[in-house]
Amino acid sequence: MIKYSDLGAHRRLNEIVMAGSHDAGITGGDKNAQTQTLDIGQQARAGVRFFDLRIAAFATNQLEHGVKKVEMRAFHADGMLHKVENKTRGVVGATGTTVLERSKLKGGTDKGLGLAEMLDDAYDFVSSADFSGEFLILKFDKCTNWKLIAGMCQARLGQKLYTGGGNLNTKTLAQLAGKVIVAFMPEGYAQLDVNERVGITPIKNLYKPPANYDPAVAGLQYWGAGGTNPMNGKTQKGKMQENISNQSKIMRTATMGVKVKKHFQFARSVEYRNGAASPHAMGMMYWTTTGLLASIKSRNDNLWTAKNRMGLSEMWLNMFMDFAEYLQNALPDNINLASYSSGGTLKMFMPNIVMIDFADDDKCQYIYDLNNLAAVQLAAVTRAIEQGDEVG
Repeated sequence: MIKYSDLGAHRRLNEIVMAGSHDAGITGGDKNAQTQTLDIGQQARAGVRFFDLRIAAFATNQLEHGVKKVEMRAFHADGMLHKVENKTRGVVGATGTTVLERSKLKGGTDKGLGLAEMLDDAYDFVSSADFSGEFLILKFDKCTNWKLIAGMCQARLGQKLYTGGGNLNTKTLAQLAGKVIVAFMPEGYAQLDVNERVGITPIKNLYKPPANYDPAVAGLQYWGAGGTNPMNGKTQKGKMQENISNQSKIMRTATMGVKVKKHFQFARSVEYRNGAASPHAMGMMYWTTTGLLASIKSRNDNLWTAKNRMGLSEMWLNMFMDFAEYLQNALPDNINLASYSSGGTLKMFMPNIVMIDFADDDKCQYIYDLNNLAAVQLAAVTRAIEQGDEVG
């Protein structure tokens, strides 16, 4: 039984490695769209703490007053394949009436779990005796009907909804215990009125577009991007190598900073450089592959063979070895990279959230174990570098 609270109530969110569920609500659909087999409650009990959710309103086969009922549920489709079919008036709790955008997909799947069911699962998990000291983060992205989603989260999560505000990156596990954090990406958060934002946490990706971490900003700030090109037809091995290449590049830019696109200014081209990602920002890494035709599960199984799963931690170590000198200069003077007691501090430079498909006990345990293994390995690597030894 995985409990992140066992890592220590004093540990900050940006100091731990946790499993994240990619397209967490897609437990149905064709093999090229389905990404999970367990529901939200089962994923949480397996060890997932971060859930990626895309929600829209879809017509059901049930009739109400001669009209098909509409249900808010998870979907998985590229933005080009997602179309808002029509808009109708709908009641949203105490906020009165609002426009309901009903969606229709030209591809992908709308066979995801219902939002109400997922929220109930989250509530039950943090309310249970076994997991009352745990937390869950629900990240909503690429959704429609943001006001309706916010209202449902507030109503169904009740007192289990995190309303503490502040910078979530530096909150301790004790401060988040027993709570469900509902995080809206900027597009959705901007659509809410002030009174609709109670218990809704803003979340921002600092990688797209490049932006610097701001300790004064409330909410969750993270660095990362995922996926492989869904349009190419690479083999399983090719897809895995593409993912490793993409993720390695993202981690390197997080460490060293990125060049922002050139702008034509005063008759000359000017290049801006974004600073390196702060170790206080949450790092996100994807151990997933994307494609439009082949089975996602088949490709995913290949990622998690005994041999290939080691590539996950090897990416961290390879990047760390490449830029150990830079990290040495970025850390405070009182931090000795070669000291094993510095392992926790070194971990702050590594991804905190590992996004996966088909979450289960085995995958989540592997990721949870990185909380201890990563710190020890990083300290060993830097000790070897300082001593001039070969690192293999």
